[in-house]
Amino acid sequence: MLAAAAVETHERVLDLGAAGHPVALKANAAGIHFVSSDLRAVRLCEDAIRSKGLPNACAWLETSPAGVTGPGFDVVLYAPARWEAKARVFQLIDAAFQNMAIHGRFLLAGRRDAGVESYRNRLEEVFGDAEKLSAKSGLRIFRSNKRNAAAGTDPVDTAHSFVVNDPDGVRTAFETCAGVFSSGGLDAGTRFLIDTVDVRPHDRVLDLGSGFGAIGIAAARRAGEVLLLDSDLLAVQCGRWNVARNGLTNARVALSDGYEAASRQTFDLVLCNAPTHKGTATARLFTEGAARHLVPDGRFMIVTMRPGMYLKQMKRWFRSACTLASRGGYAVLRARTPNVDLLQEYPPWIISTRAEKPRVCGKDLRHGDAAQAAPKILDNTNPESYSYAHSRATENETPAPGDHPTQYRRSKPCMRSIT
Repeated sequence: MLAAAAVETHERVLDLGAAGHPVALKANAAGIHFVSSDLRAVRLCEDAIRSKGLPNACAWLETSPAGVTGPGFDVVLYAPARWEAKARVFQLIDAAFQNMAIHGRFLLAGRRDAGVESYRNRLEEVFGDAEKLSAKSGLRIFRSNKRNAAAGTDPVDTAHSFVVNDPDGVRTAFETCAGVFSSGGLDAGTRFLIDTVDVRPHDRVLDLGSGFGAIGIAAARRAGEVLLLDSDLLAVQCGRWNVARNGLTNARVALSDGYEAASRQTFDLVLCNAPTHKGTATARLFTEGAARHLVPDGRFMIVTMRPGMYLKQMKRWFRSACTLASRGGYAVLRARTPNVDLLQEYPPWIISTRAEKPRVCGKDLRHGDAAQAAPKILDNTNPESYSYAHSRATENETPAPGDHPTQYRRSKPCMRSIT
């Protein structure tokens, strides 16, 4: 796809990723801007920029390309992940169009069995054309050119609203958007965990991978305090919106890679709808992390469709573990009492999905400026650093009544300009 783009040295490139990973870092361009709502993807891109010494590249943690400042982009590159929601892909196409310069080109790659034809149709609606550049081994690449300032169709509506009754009969209103897990309604696994979990009045609860907040909000109805963590900014914004919309003052939502934003905190109960497409490493990360963040008699409860690998980790890091209930292909597992002897014997493993490394903030050449600048280290303990601001200063943001959560985005790039 990068070769087909034929990027020239004076052009600015918007990189929406190939299955979440940057695709344009090898381009010889005036500026390369990787945009993702996933904190992990942005940090991995930062690491790649730092290791390759790319002064013309930066990474943005944003829910939409609309948050990226500067002149219009000349080239947009995007290969949606197979699991990406169609409406979310359409939304990113719409937003990228608005941020492109006239005569800019949009290149999109994908497989026919992963919905690329529907994406091609959207390109034709928005841009007026979608030329097929190649079709090899099932992978197709399309190119559209921006000839007019106005799009050929209205932006797609990605919002969803629904109401859920919890086990106590309390109605909870949710508003979500495409790109967040199960945005169209409560999934069966989440519903099963909510129906099964026993939350006590004075519990301090952690909801890991909170999504739009269903599990954490249900727990907050009965618990003393709840912390909801997610690594995706879009999910965090929806979670904050739903907490505020339902008038909960004992729940807080934070952007976090794994347990990062809960460092040095302990809880009585950790809850999680465990991802089914992840492997043993994630099972260990979630389970060991829970053991290290629970009080001595704490509980760890998850719902999963792959109970075997989680039970194995639970029996290692906890004194007791069992399958509490099964329904419709899902199992709710519960582990009690962290194995303190084992925790003391082993140093903490990576309690996030990537090792924390110093991140260098390179020069952002948004306007083709070739001037070099000395690197600056971003420090998670420094109040001026990006990650500090996101884990602390933004965790209590609440949207104004009537606003949609996707209107609340951070416009500060992870790779900031140095002046």
